Amino acid sequence: MWRVIVRISFFHDYGSRLRNHLATMFAAMGLQNTHTGTWESAAIGLAQAATQMTNVLQAAANPQAVPGVDPKAALNHLWVS
Repeated sequence: MWRVIVRISFFHDYGSRLRNHLATMFAAMGLQNTHTGTWESAAIGLAQAATQMTNVLQAAANPQAVPGVDPKAALNHLWVS
């Protein structure tokens, strides 16, 4: 069994639009906000963990795909465990 743990931040994320978009996506994937800056899954199988991480990386790779996000928005850091 695996757990997906993500901590992510962005430059130029005014109004937290990008963060809020990802928060909705993370919640839909079953990741829980720990209120310490990380999102964590319960124990899941390898295939589901791989799918979740693929979704996280795709969202981080193209922040301007989110409506209303600053054109300068960019990934600051992404910690994955």
